[in-house]
Amino acid sequence: MSKSSCHVPSKTTPLTVSFRAASILSILMMATLLSRPSLTFAAREGSSSVTASTSRRAVFIGWLQHVPKVVSSNTDDSVAKSFHRPCLDLSRVASRAQTCTEATGSSFSTVSRGGGGVDETNETLYRRAFIAVGSNIGDRYGNIASGLDLLAKSEDVRIIRTSYLRETAPMYNTDQPAFLNGMVEIETMLSPHDLLRRIKNVEESLGRDLERSERNGPRPLDLDIIMYDSDDEGNSLILTSDTLTIPHIGIAEREFVLSPLCDLDKDILHPVQNVSAGELLENILEEGTSCQDNESKPGFDAVRVIPLPRGRMLSFNETVVMGILNVTPDSFSDGGDLKGSADIAANQALEMVKDGADIIDIGGESTRPGANEVAIHEELQRTVPVIEKVRAHMSDIPISIDTRNAAVAKAAIEAGADIVNDVSGGTYDPDMLATVAKLRVPMVLMHMRGNPKTMQSMTKYEDVVSEVAATLLERSLDAERAGIPRCMQILDPGIGFAKDFDGNLQLLKHCGRLRQLVGDFPILLGPSRKGFLGKIIGEDVPSERDYGTAAACLAGLCGDENRHGCTILRVHNVRGIKQAARVMDAIQRQKQ
Repeated sequence: MSKSSCHVPSKTTPLTVSFRAASILSILMMATLLSRPSLTFAAREGSSSVTASTSRRAVFIGWLQHVPKVVSSNTDDSVAKSFHRPCLDLSRVASRAQTCTEATGSSFSTVSRGGGGVDETNETLYRRAFIAVGSNIGDRYGNIASGLDLLAKSEDVRIIRTSYLRETAPMYNTDQPAFLNGMVEIETMLSPHDLLRRIKNVEESLGRDLERSERNGPRPLDLDIIMYDSDDEGNSLILTSDTLTIPHIGIAEREFVLSPLCDLDKDILHPVQNVSAGELLENILEEGTSCQDNESKPGFDAVRVIPLPRGRMLSFNETVVMGILNVTPDSFSDGGDLKGSADIAANQALEMVKDGADIIDIGGESTRPGANEVAIHEELQRTVPVIEKVRAHMSDIPISIDTRNAAVAKAAIEAGADIVNDVSGGTYDPDMLATVAKLRVPMVLMHMRGNPKTMQSMTKYEDVVSEVAATLLERSLDAERAGIPRCMQILDPGIGFAKDFDGNLQLLKHCGRLRQLVGDFPILLGPSRKGFLGKIIGEDVPSERDYGTAAACLAGLCGDENRHGCTILRVHNVRGIKQAARVMDAIQRQKQ
């Protein structure tokens, strides 16, 4: 609605007089209210009660609901609707930075930075809200993504950020499949009850029977309003009605709600308990770990996952080991070993799976220092037949394609691969990010400067950890803008790529700090058999560096004080590293 929609008619009518009198009265009341240190406003309409214990401006806006009955007779969500009233022109007083929403192919990936703000196009104030998302029937990730597309189909809802995803055992009614859960931060012009109606329509569109479905039973899509801002300063609304309670009554007892909420804003205050989401999560995790039998406490083991094609999940319930399968003639460690035979390569993949590999990483272009580029048709000939052979023998093992080329990534995914692993972080091929977004598969974004021929001349950093983290966040944001949500991203600091001896060791030593700086993304580490290890142990033959590789991998895990950290180790010797990682995982799971 534009300013003109609030214009008072030139004719004098009883309505005009009433409006002018109300306007004068409102100005007087504003002066009174703004002169007081703080106020609490509560309004009742029918069975609905809304409380906003917020700033003086929010108090004044709430009071105005009693004035403009001449403007709107809709009393549903009266206080919340007054927050959105365009006539107030709150764009002049909003304290938050203007957000920038980037439209993408999927609402699940829409990006807006800067928090709550004002849409200056129609001068209507958006409110921030947090929506919990869940599914345990059919293609769970597909259901969630489709539901968010529908939710944000109109301009009155826009997706800001998405949390990471978690798989959890069902609560209350435990005889049903596991849930996939997450959290979405949105901005909306809808009042809480209007947003609830939109959500119910979306759930029905995805096949949920709201009339006959079992309470707490299986559902293709579950959307819940967790928090809703009462003003533009991030204070949370308290609302109780026959159909809606905000904040959601189940927050304090559900790790699968608190964990993804903390992904987005761990400092947000629960307006009733007056503690942060982060503190609530710490309390519930302590309660869960103190329980002798966690099976009696469903919902306490929310395991981070990344969705894969065909409804599968890559689970981070333990350190993930990625086995390297190079089908190149010139890789630094095993170049030429598997060249020319898809059957030999597939058999090698089978052996790695037996040894404990969680992912098979197939690459057809060497990116060792000084390596030459490979023609796309040659890379396709090397990799696609191997992917097809491996997939024919093993239907479920996750396969990643190690490539910088969008055409190779597309062909590999169509042949049966699940993940795109790009050492350039999507910068080499301008079509890569958009291609991966359309394929709707996870992507590994690695840090590198230059290219394999030039990277080792670009190893100078003031602070290698913080600079690598900053660049990775830039790559992540680019990917998000292109349509790859955060829950589908894995970050790789690029051990051995544009790093000198000290730089590699610093990254391994401070992997925990790196994780904190990038915001707890899954981290892939690839130190396997690399030259800096050879310098330390005095070993020139790469295949003889496996013990040094194990130490480097464990150092990366030791640097992670976050017991929920997600790590992928990309290695040649799967069996040895898998054993070492499992021992380290067991040690880290011990109580303090």
